[in-house]
Formats: sequence, C-alpha cells, structure tokens
Amino acid sequence: MAKRNTEIQDTIDNRDRIHVVMFFLSVFFLLLGGAILVRVIDIQARYDVPEEVVDLFRTTVHKHTDMPVRGRILATDGRPLAISAPLYDIRMDCTVRKKEFADKEMPEAEKQWKEKAVQLAGALSREFGDKSAKEYEQAILGGRDKGSRYLLIKKNIDLTTLNRIKTFPLFCEGSNKGGIIAEAHPERIYPYDSLARRVIGYTKSDKAIGLEASFDDVLSGREGYEWRRVTDKKAWIRDLDSAKVKVKDGADIRTTLNIDFQDIADKALRNQIAQNEDVRAGICIIMETSTGAVRAMVNLSRGDTPQTVLWERDNLVLREVGEQGSVMKTVTLLSLVEDGYVKSLEETIPTNNGLYPGGYHRDDHIGDYQRETGRREISVMHGFEISSNYVFTYLAEKAWHKNPQEMFDHIYSYRMGEAFDFDIKGMGTPVVNRPGTPGWSGTTLGTTAYGYGISVTPLHVATFYNGIANKGRMMKPYLVESIEKDGKTLKQFKPTVLNSSICSPATADTVTRALKAVVNSGTATRLRKAKLPVAGKTGTARVVLSPEERNGSRDAYHDNEGRKRNQGTFVGFFPADEPKYTILVTVYSYLSHSNFYGGTIPALAVRDIVDRIYAIDGSWNDAIPSVGTLPVTASVSRKADDGIVPGVKGLGLKDALHVLEEAGYRCTYEGTGYTVSQEPAAGTKADKGSKVKIVLK
Repeated sequence: MAKRNTEIQDTIDNRDRIHVVMFFLSVFFLLLGGAILVRVIDIQARYDVPEEVVDLFRTTVHKHTDMPVRGRILATDGRPLAISAPLYDIRMDCTVRKKEFADKEMPEAEKQWKEKAVQLAGALSREFGDKSAKEYEQAILGGRDKGSRYLLIKKNIDLTTLNRIKTFPLFCEGSNKGGIIAEAHPERIYPYDSLARRVIGYTKSDKAIGLEASFDDVLSGREGYEWRRVTDKKAWIRDLDSAKVKVKDGADIRTTLNIDFQDIADKALRNQIAQNEDVRAGICIIMETSTGAVRAMVNLSRGDTPQTVLWERDNLVLREVGEQGSVMKTVTLLSLVEDGYVKSLEETIPTNNGLYPGGYHRDDHIGDYQRETGRREISVMHGFEISSNYVFTYLAEKAWHKNPQEMFDHIYSYRMGEAFDFDIKGMGTPVVNRPGTPGWSGTTLGTTAYGYGISVTPLHVATFYNGIANKGRMMKPYLVESIEKDGKTLKQFKPTVLNSSICSPATADTVTRALKAVVNSGTATRLRKAKLPVAGKTGTARVVLSPEERNGSRDAYHDNEGRKRNQGTFVGFFPADEPKYTILVTVYSYLSHSNFYGGTIPALAVRDIVDRIYAIDGSWNDAIPSVGTLPVTASVSRKADDGIVPGVKGLGLKDALHVLEEAGYRCTYEGTGYTVSQEPAAGTKADKGSKVKIVLK
C-alpha cells in the first residue's frame, strides 16, 4: 500500500515540474517572438541593406556601346577625300604559356618558344623596317623576363598588314599561344594627303575646322547601345528587359571639288612660290561660272619664318580680310558704267599730271604716260589697262562727290559688305568705310575707288568677278553638292543666287572688254599666250602692319627699316568670251623690301593652271576630222648648205629646231603641232646666226 502512494506522489511532482518548465518556455518564446516582431518592424522602418550585400544577389548588367562609322567626304566625281577605316595597334603578351612550361617542367618547350620569338623578331624587322631584328628580339625576350603582358609592337597598321603579320612565327598560333593582341580603332584617312586639307578639315578634341567640322552632325552618325548581363558561365548576353538603340552610321557628303583641278592649282602655286623666301603664303580659288561651285581652293602658307615648309595651315581664302588693291577698280568701273557715268571706255579725261586735288597722292603712272605719249588726256580703257589710281579717283569724285552713298550702295549690292553664308564656318566680315562711319574722311571716296578703305576676303572678290563672267548674275559660292547614304541622295544642294542682277548684260560685256585689254596690252600680258583666252585684273596692295611689326614707325604700311608686307593678285575668268571658270590667285609676303605684283607670280600661276586645265578638258580641244591630210613638206632640200635657209615645213618642233640649228641658224617659234610656214622662206640666202621664225599649227 505504501509503495503505491509513493508512485502517485512522484507523478504529481513530475507534472508540477513540467508545468513550470512549459510556463517559462512559453514566456521565453513569447518574449522572443515579441523581440523578433520589434526587430522586423525596425528593419522595415529604418534598416538599409548595404550595397555590397545587394550586389551578391543582383545580376551584373553592362552598357555596351557600338560606335558608328564616320561618313566619307567625296570629290565631285566620287573619289574619296576623307574616309574612316579601322587601324590596329599590335601588342604582345610576352608571358604567354610561360607558367605552363614552368609547371610541367618543360625546358625544351620554353627553348622552342624563344627560338620562335627570335624568328618573329626578324620577320617584324623586315616588315616594318623601323628597328633591327636584334632590337625586336631584346624587347620580346626582355618582356618575357620582366613579365610584360602588353608590349607595344606597332601602332596604326591596316588590315592587310595585320593579316600578314598573323602568319609570322608565334603570331600564327593565335593570342593564347602566340601572345598577339590586336586592338582596333577607327582612324580618319586622307587619300590625297595635304590636297585641300584646309577645306576638308579635321575634328580633334581641342579644335575642329573645315567641312569635317561644319558637317560633323551629318558625318558622325549616332551611337548605338544595348544593356548586357553576365550568365552563370561568365558569358555576356543581351538583357532583354532593357532598351536597345541601333547604331546609325554617318552619311557621306559629296563636294564640288574637282580633285584634278585642286592638284593642278596646288602644284602651279607651289612652283611659283616655293623658292621665294619672301613669300609667306599663296592662295587660289577656282569657281564654276554658271553655278558658283568651288572646283578648287588652295591655301598654302609658311609659318612665322621663311624656313618653314608650305602647308595648308589656314583658310586664307575665307578668313583673310584686307584691302585688295587694284582688283577693286573693276568694282568702280562696273558701277560707273551701270550708272551711266562712263558711257564709253574710249572717252577721255584730263591727266592733270596724275594729281587730283583734295589730299590725294600723285599717280606716277600718269607722269610716265604723259612723257611717253605727250598727251594730256587719257581714255578710261587705257587708265584701266595701266591700273591708274588717278583715273579712278577722278571718275569716282566726278560721279559721286555729292552723294558718295551711291557708290557704296553698289558695293553692298555686290555683297561685299557682309559675310554671307558659306559651307565652311568662319568667313571673315568685311570692313567698309562708308559715309557716317569712323573710317570715313575727305579722301575715302577716291581711295575706295582704287581698292583701299574697304577690306574684304578673297572669296568676296572671286564671287564678284564670277558675277561679271555670268553676265551680271551673282551666284553664291558653295562646296557641298549633296548628302548621300548607301548610294542614295538624302539631300541635294542646288546653286543659289546672291544677286540676280548686279548689272545688265551689256555692262558686263563692256567691263569684260576692259578685262580682256588688261591681259592683251595691260598689266597682265604674261597671260596672252595662255592656251585659253583670259580676261582679268591685276592688283597690288600694301598690308596694314600691326604696332609690333611697325616697331615704332608712324607709317601704317612700313616698319622702321622701310620694309612692308604686301600682296599681289590676279583675278579673272576663262575662256574670256564664253566664261566657264573664275580664278583668283594671291600671294602674300613677309616683311620685305621687295614688291609683289599681280602681273608676275599670280599671273604666271594662273597661266600654268589654265594651260593644264585646257590639257585635261577635251571640250576645248578641236575635234579631229574624220578625213584629213598631213601637212605638205617643203620641196627644198634640208641639207645645211652654206648661207641657204633649209626648208622645215611639215616637221614637228623638235625636228625643225634640229635642222635649223645644224645649219647655223637661231630659231623662234609660235603655236603647236607641225610647221606650216617659216620666215625667211626655204632656199633664201641668210647669214649664219640670224633668226628663222617658224609657225606651227
């Protein structure tokens, strides 16, 4: 009985103990739950997960950018003037397989690798020629010893060269075994080197010029991009949840430039000025008369000293604002004829010893004219031919003295008072000292009439002369014909008129007659024998010096040693009677005691250009008849008999010279082709050493 009571008591005690334990456990878990709830609420309210923790659970996303291919700049016939192409920088991981050979204890393999490296060095030396094979060998093997993973081999090689060097020892084994690293980058290439480089231009981080800058938005295209994410296997794939923008390559621009004309003008100008160290710069522009299309624009200049090479350093055609000298007399003549103040080029004015009253300088040309002819009157035509300042001062003062604004109204109608729009940015703004401006004085009317007191760019001058050649219709110069993409024309630029009538056709014809006289018997006679007849005007202008250049001199045009900077210009058009092109050539000097006249270097350059254009343009050559006969040769023996002129009729120039010189005569000739006549005639008695003139046709 006692035993059973004990067992019951134990059970009751156990239950009490369990109840206590459960009670405390309940309290513990209740408190723990409350703490967890408080913590959750705190985290939700205040806690910010560290970024590095988030990155562990976030998919890596990368923005991949596709660069567009820059558009091309083309000549008018489609030949590329500027193109973009990938070039490659070649580097080498000199440590490739080095660890592999060391871990496997493969000294023979390491030795073979180095032997191939020596062969590679020799191949690189032969390919590039910039270093010896030993120098390449030292660089590669030295890089392997030093652990170089990025050794530069060569920069800026093309794809053809890259494919060739991939066949060289080691490099033919690829990047993992041979260590070759080829990094592509786009490069702008100019196939014609320096030709028209100031017109074509360039874009750099610090500077942008020319067509490359003005049409950058068209040429550059648009970048493309997409977001990519990395897979578990570390491969990059497109993230389909993000946007994608497709790359858009740049469009091409087709220019008006004729690359053959550009080359002709560049060479002709270089030939005339390269050996003359007094020449600082030379420019040329050729425009198509009917449209204003610029077919060539040359800007050659040296640096601060004559020793620097001629290069396309600045666009002087567009930017050089200055007094242009006597080429501006045509502006005055055109205005006088159009207003009826000059009714005939043959009308005369008194010479007055070359001095017009009112503070003007004496014109020495008139003094020479009076001494040579004994006359006291001079025609407008002859005054234009000899480029007399007095004649144009007299005419301008007589016509516009009471209302000088009339002359300046003409100047503005010729668009010489503004920087009109052009395809390249940066045209210089003209300075016109008209009535009411600070530059106006009692002599400004007369000096403006012969080219001073007004400052314009050479492009303004060429545009004006082109208007005369085009019978009074002034066309706007332009350089871009069209914007194209994948062979399709996106936008076409048509010729634009600046002024539909700067003068009547009759006035243009009258002034053209005066311009032809300048070439035939005036200051530009060096152009008389050009292959095509040329009409134009010469001009020489002094350049205003800066205070630093004057070095204390009070004369705006001379320094304290009497030196000056001047420019010589010829501007005109050809063929004279049916103009197709307008041409301007100007040379600029350093500070010098020498003079540079428009009838010398510029005229000679123009003649060379005209002759070469004539040679490549078949439209001016006479058509070859379907039926013809050879010139009849002289029946007189060509044997060099003493005192008897041999006959050379029918011979070419080379053979005719040989025959005449063998006979002891000196020869002069004119024309091209075969000899059609000679003077003295064949068989005539003439002393040895005398001249024989032959005519070829």
